Amino acid sequence: MNDKENLYPLPNQVCGYGNYAEFSSARKESGQWVFWEDRVELILEGRYEEVKPLHVELSPTYLCNFACPWCSCRTAREDWSYEDVFNHPHATESTVMSEKKLHQILDNLAAYKIGIQWVGGEPTMHPLLYPAVIRANELGLKQCLFTNGSLLNTDKLEILLDAEIVFIRVSLDAVTKSVHQIHHGYRPELNYVERVLSNLRELARRKSEINTSTIVGVSVVVDERNLHDLVPTALFIRQLCEEYGSGAVDYAIFRPTYQFYNAQVELKPDTQTKFATLVETSSEIYKLLTEVGINVVVPEASLQATDFSSDNGGEACLSCGWFGEVTANGDLVVCSDRYGNPDYFIGNLAENTIDNIWISEQRKQVLNLAEQTSCFKTFCPRNGRGFHLNNVFHKIEKYRREGKIHKVRQWIKDLKKTLPYPEHSFFL
Repeated sequence: MNDKENLYPLPNQVCGYGNYAEFSSARKESGQWVFWEDRVELILEGRYEEVKPLHVELSPTYLCNFACPWCSCRTAREDWSYEDVFNHPHATESTVMSEKKLHQILDNLAAYKIGIQWVGGEPTMHPLLYPAVIRANELGLKQCLFTNGSLLNTDKLEILLDAEIVFIRVSLDAVTKSVHQIHHGYRPELNYVERVLSNLRELARRKSEINTSTIVGVSVVVDERNLHDLVPTALFIRQLCEEYGSGAVDYAIFRPTYQFYNAQVELKPDTQTKFATLVETSSEIYKLLTEVGINVVVPEASLQATDFSSDNGGEACLSCGWFGEVTANGDLVVCSDRYGNPDYFIGNLAENTIDNIWISEQRKQVLNLAEQTSCFKTFCPRNGRGFHLNNVFHKIEKYRREGKIHKVRQWIKDLKKTLPYPEHSFFL
């Protein structure tokens, strides 16, 4: 808090201060990057290229039993299978991670205490996911899981909960059978929706019974395919808390689809407006969920045309060191928002250490490519963490050019006094 002016630092506005109401309404996670002091000092010194990841999105497999048309990795996930990934007809080194690579990658991540977001494909299709979760926990790594929820069962849930996984987020998106099937692109006869709802119900029940610290979240990605199913979906999520008590589901995140390369989204000119009306704080959906203690998350950038100020200057990506992606082949992608694009591979984490990758010629070339293509302005999803941090860091650089970096340093100190301390980096 700025005692002299009796104002509070605003986490989403560099060197900005406001009254308590303005501070309270701001998303606290927007400013929690300031608690990683070693990285903050590199930022204050302008040494962005030296920043190493807080966590990586680790894909044990790119195969998936869904084929969501709006998915950012749709072309890698176009096949279903009743079999585990090792027996899948399209199992290759680039789509399914071997046990040896998985162990090597976990060891490399553990050496730097880099957390893991288990993603995919559908990570639960890989039979080695659960032993890996146990091992990562033993190595002291924070981890979370993104899943479509179709393959979870009681035994597998127990493994995840016993490993004290930070959160499990189920990509639900719809509850009506036909809508769920179309939105996720699988064959109608597979009827996955019943399994997803049953597994999510079991997850909520077990969370309530054992009072675990694991956070349970539900994700709803929206376009025209499922827009009309949002209220029924909210009713189902609410029902879980009515049956198993407040806290059975901790949060629900709603956001519109984003037009990634190769994605097939269905967005009309008024889709975003209709979406915003459905999830605003006075809406039926918001009331249904918050009444039973569920936190409703709607990323601000999903509802507004966010862009860089014209006077920020610079073309380099300043945030790509903070979060990475590891493909099923072990390749480390410079940024978790490039989604397996080989042009952005900076080294193989099953074969090299983070330190060696960070000083490699390959990484230098990728960073040059990102700068030459103005990657953060052209490809970066506006509701992503990378875009947000880039916006922050480029504004910090504007203060540096004006000889005012001391103001940034004070703002950061004030943020650390007023923001809640983050237990993990997955919500940044």
